[in-house]
Amino acid sequence: MAEPISLVSGLVALSAFAFKSSVTLYNTIQSFRNYPKDVRDLNNELQALNEVLSSLTETADATTDVDLSALHLPLLRCGNACKEFEQKLLKCSSRSGSNGMSFRGWAQLKYLGDSIDSFRHMLGGYKSTIILALTGATLRRSTLTVASLDKYRNMAKTTTIDLEARLEVIDGKLESIFEQHATESDSENAELRAIKDDRLSTTKCLEICAQLLDHINRIPLRPVSRGRSPTGPMNSERITTEGLMECKETLSSTTARLERHMEGLIDQFGRTMTSEEGAAELATLREEWGAARHCIDICSTAGKNITVIDNYTTGDNAVQFLVSTKEKTVHGRNRGYGSGTMQIGGHLSDESVQQISRDNSRHGLPNIRDPGLPSRDNSPPVPDDAVAGSNEEFRKRYGRGLKLASKSVPDIIISSRGPADC
Repeated sequence: MAEPISLVSGLVALSAFAFKSSVTLYNTIQSFRNYPKDVRDLNNELQALNEVLSSLTETADATTDVDLSALHLPLLRCGNACKEFEQKLLKCSSRSGSNGMSFRGWAQLKYLGDSIDSFRHMLGGYKSTIILALTGATLRRSTLTVASLDKYRNMAKTTTIDLEARLEVIDGKLESIFEQHATESDSENAELRAIKDDRLSTTKCLEICAQLLDHINRIPLRPVSRGRSPTGPMNSERITTEGLMECKETLSSTTARLERHMEGLIDQFGRTMTSEEGAAELATLREEWGAARHCIDICSTAGKNITVIDNYTTGDNAVQFLVSTKEKTVHGRNRGYGSGTMQIGGHLSDESVQQISRDNSRHGLPNIRDPGLPSRDNSPPVPDDAVAGSNEEFRKRYGRGLKLASKSVPDIIISSRGPADC
């Protein structure tokens, strides 16, 4: 007998388990005939899910540098849901006395009290979540266009909306179960009423946290450079930005604690139920509730740390930076035409970028070999008061610059430029 699959299993085992369960359910449904449209739609969804799970299994088995640990709970729940639905289908078929080929009890087949179409939408949510997580984890090694990025972000948005609707349905079912078993006013049900009230309070607190996080995320926060003076005009903006970021971290931590508390309340309520069937349904709802919230977390972050840039410049001695200093995924290209062009790309620290700028300025820009211009060796030093309007902070970050002469134009000062924050 195979060992049971649990959340502590490895990603390869969980993806293989979900894939096997989905394929088995697909084949079981295919063994019937004369099924209605909602069952045909379910089989189409299962076929698409199988393809996604197959790709995930291959990726998880072939690579070790892609972090897909966030998919542990969705994969476990997806696999269990397929197994449970198959068991209900076979049980319903056997009760009807059908030989499997002429089963006509599809309308009576329910999962967690909902229709086949609702089950299909649930599997669609898991499929989309897996696609988003798999795409997001491999973005740094893949080619991405602006159009595909927009498609990726739109998918994340619509999937989040669908998952939130699914979560509302689950909350409604939990509320119904709590109401049904905790309506008595005698002392024997005092504990049940207390659990019910605590659940309602926890639900409200989760809503408050979600609203606050959404409000903060809508506020445009401009990153404050580390090089700015703490007593400068941007001091208040720095305080506000840092305060809001700390608030977001606190809210995220509070939400996670509330979710764990909610799951504990559902478990506690399930232990008070005398009906094994009711307790099993409550346990399934609890798992589905936790998985739906987890999928929402995955989708809500998809596509938010990606920047697409296309650098293009013409002229001599151009310096281009296409880097990320904030762990964002950068997709783009540097294109430059001219003598002495220098291009830098990749993931670098802010300090490294500043050092490259200083070194480039300190050693001088490459000579464009115009006989009318001085070479680097005999270029006169630039006075401190001639650099960027005596901006001391500019000089410290990017260097002194280089004074060039020209027969046709007055002397100008050119200094390398730092990158825009990605």
